[in-house]
Amino acid sequence: MTRFNLSSGIHSLYTNRSLLRSLVIRDIQTRYRGTILGFLWAVVFPLMMLAVYTFVFGGVFNARWGTAGMEDFVLMLYCGLIVHSVFSETLSRSPSAILSNPSYVKKVVFPLELLPVSHLASAVFNAVISLGLLGVFLLIQHQSIPRTASYVPLVLAPLLMLTVGLAWLLASIGVFFRDVGQLIGVIMSMLLFLSPVFYPASSAPLVAQKLIYLSPLTYPIEELRAVLILGQPPDWGHWFVYLAVSLVMAVGGLWIFQVSRPAFADVI
Repeated sequence: MTRFNLSSGIHSLYTNRSLLRSLVIRDIQTRYRGTILGFLWAVVFPLMMLAVYTFVFGGVFNARWGTAGMEDFVLMLYCGLIVHSVFSETLSRSPSAILSNPSYVKKVVFPLELLPVSHLASAVFNAVISLGLLGVFLLIQHQSIPRTASYVPLVLAPLLMLTVGLAWLLASIGVFFRDVGQLIGVIMSMLLFLSPVFYPASSAPLVAQKLIYLSPLTYPIEELRAVLILGQPPDWGHWFVYLAVSLVMAVGGLWIFQVSRPAFADVI
C-alpha cells in the first residue's frame, strides 16, 4: 500500500514534472478550444477588464494615484489586477480540483497533488502574458522599463508558494466540505477591495491600513509596483518574512493534502 506523506509528495512533484507540463498544456488548450479568438482571449480578456475598471474608478469616481495622472493610475491598477488574478483564479478552482476528477481518485494511480499545481501554472501563464502587456504599456508611456524589473520573479515567487500551499489545503478540505467552493468565491471578491488593487495602501485611513496589511496580496502588489513601475528595489525585510510564511504554508498545505488523501476515495 502506498504511503502518502510530505516527502512522497515532494518526490512526486519532481518525478512527474513531465506529466505536470502535459496537464498545464491540456488545461490551457481546453480553456480556449472552440473559441473564435482562441489564445487571443488571454490578451483580450485582461484588457477588457482593465478598461472596465479604469472607466469606473478612473472615469466615474475620478480616482487618481497621488499626484499622478490617469496613465499611471492604469499601470498601478494593472499590477494589482495581475497579482489578484493569479491568486483568485488558482484558489477558486482548488476546492473542486479533486471532486471534478473522481476517476483519478478511484480507478487509476495518479499523482493528485499535481492538480492544484497545474491550476496555478495555468494562472501564471495568463499572468506572464499580462506582464508582457504591462511592459508594452511602460515602453509606450515611459519609453523604458526600469532595471529593477529584473526583480519581478523574485517578488512573485513567495506569492506562488503561498498560493500553491493554500491550493493544496483547499483541494483537500473541498473533498469533505463542499461549501468551501462557494465561500472562496466570496473571499476572493472581498480581497479585491481589501487589498491595494485600486489604491495605494498608504492612502487608506490608519485603522483600515491594519486590515489591508493583513491581506496576503498587499506585499506582492505593492512590491510589483515598486520594482516594475517606480524603479525601486524590493523591501528585503518584508520579503524574507513573506517568504518564510509562504514556505510554511506550502509545506503545511502539501502535508495536509497528503495526510487526508487516503480518505478521498471513501468520500467521492
